[in-house]
Order: sequence, then structure tokens, then C-alpha cells
Amino acid sequence: MGLAVAVSVHQGYPLDLTWYAVAQLFAWTVHVMTHYCNEYFDLEADRANVYYTPWTGGSRALVDGSVTPVVSLRAGVVLLGASALMVAIMPSWQARALAAAAVALAWFYTAPPLRLNYRGAGELTVAAILNGLWPAVAAVLQAGTVPVLLLAVLAPTAVLQVARMMVMNLGDRRSDAMVGKRTLPVIIGYRRAVRVILGAQLIGYATLTVFALLGWVPWLVWGAMAATAPLSAWLVGQLRGGAMSDLDPGRMTPVVFWASNHVSLIVAAAMLGVILDAARRSADTGALVVLGAVLAGYGLLFAHRLWLARRPAADRQARVRGAGSTG
Repeated sequence: MGLAVAVSVHQGYPLDLTWYAVAQLFAWTVHVMTHYCNEYFDLEADRANVYYTPWTGGSRALVDGSVTPVVSLRAGVVLLGASALMVAIMPSWQARALAAAAVALAWFYTAPPLRLNYRGAGELTVAAILNGLWPAVAAVLQAGTVPVLLLAVLAPTAVLQVARMMVMNLGDRRSDAMVGKRTLPVIIGYRRAVRVILGAQLIGYATLTVFALLGWVPWLVWGAMAATAPLSAWLVGQLRGGAMSDLDPGRMTPVVFWASNHVSLIVAAAMLGVILDAARRSADTGALVVLGAVLAGYGLLFAHRLWLARRPAADRQARVRGAGSTG
């Protein structure tokens, strides 16, 4: 959301804090709804998963019995209703259409009858929502349109998001196959999935570079985003070294952690680049200060995640498990 608003300011549109807040609240509500929905409809797969990590295999709250399944379902339904109300108050049909599509895809990610993540479409669905529909909603609420710059920045991050979800699903592939959950790694197999993930890293950064050469992405933005490439190279090395092959939670945990945070880091880097380029173009200083504060907040959140990830495994499982996964 912050990236979309930063791009709008970069393109000369005024910052509307009210609609920014609505867009952010909408994203949070839909995200939490998805977690509760997934916990309920993924329960069979989570019960079968004995290779889980703090970032894959669900939160374990329903599996361990600390929360009853019906509570998770009811919470998801309540949040679905709240999301629908937020869609209804949006000021234009374009914003309502994009937001409604995001809610529908998020709900049917695991919910019947579509169960997208059970039919080889889960990875694409996550990318479509997180790196497509949500930023588009925020941009339309700010500017009434989706700037070309935003699309050019989001496209490579969407490719990396698909790869990230494939990494997460690699860790769940055995239990998913047992219960008929056909994610892309289950459908195409481990070796092909790893090759696709590795190829996606090259495609993502190559696409970003081509867009910069075409003038669609400012070089400041390209430079900030390209600075995350070493993390991509590290992930490639881990996967080529078989870190996900034997389903050892100890080996998988750092890989799924960094795969997940890789995407958020490149989006944050894009936001930093957009803010810096907007400042160079003498955009509204007050708006840039607000957006800078938002980016700093993300930095604190990431630092907290990193601190949690470095805690001893037993303590981390007890404290971090509540964060769960979209698995």
C-alpha cells in the first residue's frame, strides 16, 4: 500500500491520508481474514504436516487444540463481512471492482468451491492480490488510476512472489500430496519446482532492468530494487544445495524465512527508490515525510521479525507460531 501511495505522490497526485488509511485497513482486514479462513480449510493438510517450520504448515493453533475450528471459521466470516463493508464505501466503481476481486480471491484461496491453492493456482493468486490488486486499490483511491510506474515496479515483484510461495509450498509438499492439495510443487515435482523458482529470480531482475532501460522505471528505483539481488543469489544457492530436499525443518526455516522476506524487502526498496526520486523531482515534502515514516515503520517491523527468527528454535516455535503462514 505504501509503495502505491508513494508512486501516486511521485506522479504528482496529492496525498490523501483518509483513503490511505482505508486502503491499509482494508488490506489488514483481508489478510487476517485469509489467515483464519486458511486455518479452517487447511486443517487436514496441517494435521498431516510433521515437517512444519515457524513459517510454513499453518499456525498449529487448530492442530494443537488451542483454538477450535469453528472459532477460526466464524472469525473469518466476520472479517469477510467487514471487508465487504469496506468495499462498499469505496468512492469509485474501479476501486470497488478491484477490492471485491481481492476479497473473492483471498477467500477462495482455500475455501470451497474454488479452493485455488488446491488446484495449482494458489501461488498465482497470492501474487495477484499482494503484488497486484491491493496496490492497485490504494493507487485508485489516491489518484483515480493505476500509474504505469506502479505496474512496471509491481510486475517483477509479482514474479518473485510466485517463486516465494512455491518455496513455502515446497516445505509442505509431502503432506499436501497426502491430502490432495495440488500446489505447483506437488503438480510438477520437487526438481522442476526448484528450477522454476531459480528461473523466476532471473526473470524478475531481468524484467526490472528492461523496464529501466525502456524508461518506465527510474534508475534510482532500479538501483534500490537491484540491491536486493544478493539475497536472491543466496536463496538460489540454498535451493541448489538441497536445503528443501529432505524436509528438515532446521534447514528449511532460514530458507522460507528469507524467501518470504525477500519479496517484502524488494517492495520496500522500491518504495525507498520512489521516495528518493520524488524528492529529486521536488514532490510535496510533507507527503514524502509521511511516506518516509511509513517506510521506517516497516524497517522496525522487519527488525522485529529478524530478532524473532534468531531466537532459539523451541522458544521461536512457542512465540512465533501465531504468525502462521498463508500455506
